Amino acid sequence: MDHDVIGQIKREVSLYGQSLGEVGRLRLIRLISRVLGLFLLMFIVLLLVFALLSFGAVAIIDALTNHMPLWAAALILGVLYLLLIAVVIACRKPLFVHPFIKLMDSEISTEEELALKMIEAKHNVELQSIELNNQVAGATQSLNLILSIVGRIWRFIFSKKRKG
Repeated sequence: MDHDVIGQIKREVSLYGQSLGEVGRLRLIRLISRVLGLFLLMFIVLLLVFALLSFGAVAIIDALTNHMPLWAAALILGVLYLLLIAVVIACRKPLFVHPFIKLMDSEISTEEELALKMIEAKHNVELQSIELNNQVAGATQSLNLILSIVGRIWRFIFSKKRKG
């Protein structure tokens, strides 16, 4: 019986460790996806700024100066690039964060799904912790009961020897 209780406790500790590992893995996915998403966002914005200052801007302005003044052509191009930067910032999660989440875990594709999986994993950790605590408490009570019975038998045997 004691061997079975110890085996059960080992299984519970193993399941508890697996649940903790799952929570850690999901937290790592969330952290890495946010960091990489932010990095890519900054990189794209930087590339758009460089594109604004590079050959595209000069070529478009030159083409537009055939039909309007130079300052109007430059203003139109500047507004176009500002709109592109705004679209990239507004769509940063579906463009950058969600693909990295999906890359790290094929079952999860959005931050909402990741949050739900984290809640589920934390719940599993709590359940495993409660089961483990119950197993340890049960084993402790069994051991205390056995020790109490052995102690009473011991006292009974030695009290008979003293009287006899």
